[in-house]
Amino acid sequence: MRVVIAALALALASFAIDASGVFAPVDARVRDALMQRAATLAPRPVVQGIPDATVVALDAQSLRARPDWPWPRSHHAQIIERLHAAGARTIAFDIDFSTPSPGDEDAALADAARRAGNVVFAAFRQRENIAGVGEIEITNVPVPEIAAASSGLGSVLVPVDRDGVVREAPLASSIGGQSMRSLAIRALEIAIGRDELAVEPETNDAGYFAIDYRRMDPAIARISAVDVLEGRFDRDHVAGSAVFIGATSAEFQDLWTTPLGPAVPGVEIQVMAYRTAAARLAGHPALRVPEPELRALALIALSLALAPLAGSRQRTRLAVMSLIGVAVGGTSLGLALFGSWLISPLAPWMVLAGHYVLGIEGVQRRTLRDMEAQASSLAAVASVGQISTGRPGTGDALELTLGMLGDVVGATFVTLLRSTPQGDLDGSRIAWAMNGADGASVCEVELAQRTLDEGCGQTLPRAADPRGGVIVYTPLRSDESPIGVLVVECANTRELDLTQQRTIASVGAQLALSAQNLRLIEELRQTFDSSIAAMASAVEARDGYTNLHCRRLAAFSAIMGERLGMSEEDIRAITLGALLHDVGKIGVCDAVLNKPGRLTSEERQQMMGHPKIGADIVRPVRGLSQTTLDCVMHHHERWDGTGYPDGLAGEEIPLAARIVSVVDVWDALSSERPYKKAFPQEEVLELLRKGRGVEFDPAIVDLFLQVLDEQGEEMLELIHRDHLELTA
Repeated sequence: MRVVIAALALALASFAIDASGVFAPVDARVRDALMQRAATLAPRPVVQGIPDATVVALDAQSLRARPDWPWPRSHHAQIIERLHAAGARTIAFDIDFSTPSPGDEDAALADAARRAGNVVFAAFRQRENIAGVGEIEITNVPVPEIAAASSGLGSVLVPVDRDGVVREAPLASSIGGQSMRSLAIRALEIAIGRDELAVEPETNDAGYFAIDYRRMDPAIARISAVDVLEGRFDRDHVAGSAVFIGATSAEFQDLWTTPLGPAVPGVEIQVMAYRTAAARLAGHPALRVPEPELRALALIALSLALAPLAGSRQRTRLAVMSLIGVAVGGTSLGLALFGSWLISPLAPWMVLAGHYVLGIEGVQRRTLRDMEAQASSLAAVASVGQISTGRPGTGDALELTLGMLGDVVGATFVTLLRSTPQGDLDGSRIAWAMNGADGASVCEVELAQRTLDEGCGQTLPRAADPRGGVIVYTPLRSDESPIGVLVVECANTRELDLTQQRTIASVGAQLALSAQNLRLIEELRQTFDSSIAAMASAVEARDGYTNLHCRRLAAFSAIMGERLGMSEEDIRAITLGALLHDVGKIGVCDAVLNKPGRLTSEERQQMMGHPKIGADIVRPVRGLSQTTLDCVMHHHERWDGTGYPDGLAGEEIPLAARIVSVVDVWDALSSERPYKKAFPQEEVLELLRKGRGVEFDPAIVDLFLQVLDEQGEEMLELIHRDHLELTA
């Protein structure tokens, strides 16, 4: 009886912990992992008899071909005409058409939608915090002329869970005070010719249904929007399909995290919601997560089933519980693969762990083993820390390793020839020479390249040296990826003994790992910097002026940092800060951002909020230093303390922000903006001089004027040329 009571208490305690939501984020991630495995191993086929969906993507190819975004609405009208002619059952736009266009552009889009008779346009709402006003809700629906010509409007709102993952979709949302069907549901209704679906997806109390991301067979078909616009697409991919048109390029920032992974375009989430609703309409079981009551009964049953094991031997108990744990996990996976349930095995595993802990007689032995395991773990961590302090993978560490190898095998020269990921030696090298070594390395690059291509090392006479010796070429690879060639040159020897050969092979393997780590670090940094630059360009695209503004700020700020003797890390940080300084303008509405006239006091307050918004945006980004954050937060502070947002004065303002502030004002005055023309350069420089000691740090103004005089024209020409090469 005591065992049964303890089992019930343990089951109820596990259920209470489960119901409290403490492990809810972990449970959600486990269910996401099950979804991923099911989508990979047993993807659900699309429903027969109901049109499948195809995506017409506003991708990078489309933006390169037609860079004048937003496209004229006559372009979208042409897309409608081509898709309709190709036999599309419905055409759903996940694009914002809430702002009127000049000329006849709106009429052209409306006429095309009216003629097609099966076009759905997107609607959504968003909330913004405006200084002095508070939070307001903005409703975005197509302009009346376009809305009236459509076959309906569809909400593109999707709920985002607390961990940032989209797992559900709504049947309908409230837009502008009225209930509106979601874009996916409305597109499905038109595709099957019904005004209201007779069978709706299984929903929870909030009206949401779980998106079945397992329905990936076939994979979502994508057609580039520019190919449709120019008539270069296979009509068979469109005929009889529900076509969703939306952004897939990262520049549109319409990327979301789903159980399948990050950076999933919003339009593809709409397609998955469409496929889920179509499957439910055809009578397929809806994707389900067990209710709390069902979970409680399952935990109690499992706990009672384990109670008889309390008196068995420890080894038997462990074996049985391990089998049950594997069975629970296998059942969860099987239901995800072949059933309609997503069940996290975490709570049952908690019950198993609890029974195991409570039922073991050798508590003392377990405690000792745990202490030993912790000691081993701490020792391992300490070892890793000692290695990390040597910064493995850096150029210095690689050179030290080459020197160690040279000393051990008695080499005259040791050279690491680096290669590209494609296996071509790129000309870069790290070399070590024995103290007092005469001459230079005699390694042959062509022979080294052939060694890397063939994948086998060679040992050849060192004929170039009259003293004789050998030269060893060892190709280096990491996970089949070419890293380079290790060349070891030994004088005064006819051959290497077995120990020396093994040493070269072992050190070569370690060098390959270190060099690969260095390559990955360099690639990650390049990707990070490119992402920051792309973010800055995306923000400036809203502001209506050239995306060279941030590049000029970054270039001039970096060279001023060099002249001030800043470290490489600080110069990189101020460069990123200059690129990101106006990222907070994401939170400023277009009407204020691009207003041609003078701003009202309320509009000015909204504009003055962008440094704090920007700091809040970039603060969570790992890898950004405080110097970068200072540039974003304080580039509008003034030397006399009358700036914003914090009213810092003098040297209270971070040095990096003082630098960016001067360059920002110079470039803003020198450039044409929606609300002004460019000032003559003489007038700009005079205004900067007048601002010394009032708006700007006098020393920074003097330094900038010196840089501008000595290198200004050269730097501007270089920035312009780099931009042309980048956009070519």
